Amino acid sequence: MTAGNQVAAERKKFQPKRQTHIETPQSRNVISVGCKYPNGIHLDIREIGQPVQRVTLKGVNSLTAGAIIRPAMRGGFAITDNVPKEFFEQWMKLNKHHPGVVNNLIFAHEQHASVVDMAEDRSELSHGVDPIDPSKKIMDANGKVLLESRKEDD
Repeated sequence: MTAGNQVAAERKKFQPKRQTHIETPQSRNVISVGCKYPNGIHLDIREIGQPVQRVTLKGVNSLTAGAIIRPAMRGGFAITDNVPKEFFEQWMKLNKHHPGVVNNLIFAHEQHASVVDMAEDRSELSHGVDPIDPSKKIMDANGKVLLESRKEDD
């Protein structure tokens, strides 16, 4: 064994690999959730000594493993069905200051049709990673022009 391998082996003894166990909560009381983030988001609840509980919300660019069909979409929101209601309510309570919650980019309802309506009502909301339209000026919140499209003469 070379000196480099010996050092690496010794280091591994003192730095055990950290394992994170993730569980998907199960419930019969489920809701539909709308999410405007392009790639979706993992909703995690971590409690000391417990496995991480995780629900993954679909995004408009998300594909599930092996799927060729994009998720249900309305107004730029992807809709994830069968999310455990108790889990989602707890996550919302713990993350009430999350930008997605504050800006209404993540929301839920017990009925799928209501989530569709809510998504269409909120279609003008921006998630902050929208593609840039080169024909428009980009301005900050105070109205100052940050970027203007170049003219063909330049």
